Amino acid sequence: MIRSAYKTIIFWIVAIIAALIAYQVYPSIDIHHKDSRSFSAERVAADINIISKRPHSIEHPKERTVVADYLFHRLEQMGANVQSFEYDSIKCKFGGYFNIENIYGRFDPLSVTDSTKYILLVAHYDSRYHLKVLQDTVYSYGAADDGYGVGVILELVHLALGYHKEWKQGIKVLFTDAEEHNLDGMRSMAEYDNYLLDNVNMVINVEARGVRGPALLFETSAGNSKVMELYKEARNPYTYSLTTLVYRVLPNNTDFTIVKDSIPGFNFSVIDNLKYYHTDKDNFSNISLKSIQHYGMQIAPIIEKYLMSDKYACKEALHSGSDAVFFTIPLLGLFIYSKTAYVLINILALILLCGVFWFYAQWKGLKPASVLKCMVWPLIFFVGCFITGEIIGWTASCFNNEKFDFVGVKYVEYDYVITLVSMVALLLFIYLFYRCKWQKNDLFCYEYLFATLFLMAIMLFLLMLTVLENFFLLVPVVCVTLALLFAVIKYLRFIYLLSVAVIMLLGFSFFYCLITALTIGSLGVVLALVSLYVSLVVGQYYLFKRNI
Repeated sequence: MIRSAYKTIIFWIVAIIAALIAYQVYPSIDIHHKDSRSFSAERVAADINIISKRPHSIEHPKERTVVADYLFHRLEQMGANVQSFEYDSIKCKFGGYFNIENIYGRFDPLSVTDSTKYILLVAHYDSRYHLKVLQDTVYSYGAADDGYGVGVILELVHLALGYHKEWKQGIKVLFTDAEEHNLDGMRSMAEYDNYLLDNVNMVINVEARGVRGPALLFETSAGNSKVMELYKEARNPYTYSLTTLVYRVLPNNTDFTIVKDSIPGFNFSVIDNLKYYHTDKDNFSNISLKSIQHYGMQIAPIIEKYLMSDKYACKEALHSGSDAVFFTIPLLGLFIYSKTAYVLINILALILLCGVFWFYAQWKGLKPASVLKCMVWPLIFFVGCFITGEIIGWTASCFNNEKFDFVGVKYVEYDYVITLVSMVALLLFIYLFYRCKWQKNDLFCYEYLFATLFLMAIMLFLLMLTVLENFFLLVPVVCVTLALLFAVIKYLRFIYLLSVAVIMLLGFSFFYCLITALTIGSLGVVLALVSLYVSLVVGQYYLFKRNI
């Protein structure tokens, strides 16, 4: 009994620590102060404090002009060649017309020629026009959207000027107006002043969809193999190629949309706390210094590498005909694969799974028919969790007097609490299910674990044939398959601990991103996927408890 309790404590401590590490990768970020020589979130905050004094949307022309003038002088003070581009008679969706003004600055390397290449840093400085939030009409102060973008870019340029003598390429900065209104500033530049893009062979757009959380690289240009090689320079990377795939088919747009088909680049954003997005809660008092610091941790090394390397002096330096498959796992870092390599990994994983199952069929007497029959259970849990999750999301929407939407339920109180409680309840349910079945059938743990693995293998195979984005299934399948393989050796049975640690690291990070992006309206999707992870974790727990 004591030995059993000892095993239980060890296993769940490892699982919990891995989950906390995944959660703490972002909160553990150190804020660099104003006197720091590194990227400083406090210096960014000083700019945001001025920019976000008042709402400055298309409905606030005087306030918008104040912000534009401030940005013009900030770039001028930093030594840029600054220009203001005004466009009049922009048709307003509320009726009538209005004028807009883009602010553009160029920082050349010390030795500049007609063929000098540039990185273009883009952010919009207008705040959101009026928005109906439940029963109220509110205006955003634009502290995060897009004070984060404007402030981060000013700080990135300030930092880069510290090694100006070593530049091989230059920097162009474009602060656009009326992005919130049909991307009018960027569209106008592309239509009337497209020469500003001359010699630009890389673009970084800095956005915000929320006010806090890690800064996510949520979109890249097509043919991203070479830009992702550059992204390897980022510190504390946070990205999934899956988000780029999803964003390409969604109706959402940013300034990056206008140029991404012609110029390689990145699109960054925080995505947490959608309740504050485009509302009066997007003000200076609610900014997150850690979010700001995380932008800098990723983008500053990318810019430094770009500016100081001769390899980016070529127009086609970052163009590629192929997309990469990539994802991050907290603590373990960034994983990037060519599509060919990733398909090969998928095939090898499926072959390995079949081989390990064949071995266990010989060793433990597992029968394919029993495993196939057992596959009904994880499938029932998967479908049941989807239905239950959607019912919970719909109910939460009703209680908060908000219209239910699959990907846009913004204003539900305690949405993360509801999600976490649902996950814990699912864990307890599957834990008890395993326990009950195991007591009746000595081989049930193996049967159910392999049944879950084969169900996931079918899913990842279908995804491999269609969109290729299946890392959230592939990684746990590989981890558990390898754990089952090495656990055959008595002294290597601790491998279950390593497997569950990786699964928890990936799971907590990915599912946080998923529920944050999709909102509680898609709780069913999240719980359905979590049910597979939980089945693998609990199954390994019982095998570890039994075999160590």
